[in-house]
Amino acid sequence: MTAGPEKNSKKTVERLYNQRAWLLLLANSYVQNPEASEDIVNDSFISLLENIDRLEEPVLKSFLATTVKNKCLNWLKRSNCRKLIHENLKIKATDACNINILEADSIHSGIFGNEIQSLCRDALEKMNPMTSKIFIDRLAGLSYKEIADKYGITQRTVSYEISKALSVLKVTLKDYLPLVLLMLSGNGIYH
Repeated sequence: MTAGPEKNSKKTVERLYNQRAWLLLLANSYVQNPEASEDIVNDSFISLLENIDRLEEPVLKSFLATTVKNKCLNWLKRSNCRKLIHENLKIKATDACNINILEADSIHSGIFGNEIQSLCRDALEKMNPMTSKIFIDRLAGLSYKEIADKYGITQRTVSYEISKALSVLKVTLKDYLPLVLLMLSGNGIYH
């Protein structure tokens, strides 16, 4: 007699799968990504099939809706983590590139080295003193946390002040940046 309810459950799952458009809309309302929504709905049906023996037929539809919702929330968490990691890596790469440009020995030598140093010094002197100090501390190798502790500010403020300094320096050095990058690539820094 167990074959009857099992057959009915499988028919119900088939019927639900054929009517899955509402689940796709539900998933897409969370993740705003049609391909991810399709994957989430398919994974939810796999979960349903794995648990079908423990579920009563009347709850299959609500099980699917809850599973889709939970899988969407997990997808969003993973997606946000990836975005944060990507942004942090992008910030660190930008900082490293800018610090390399300012610290590289090739800047200190050559025809334009003294002029670039002078422009950097002038730009730093025109900045807010705190911004300048924070930027110089970062160039000296202090971490964001060490700088934040030194001045009694948050790491976010340190990041903001460094960004301000870099923006000023980028404007100041805009005419020299291609030359600086060419000099750095010639010394193997970007190889």
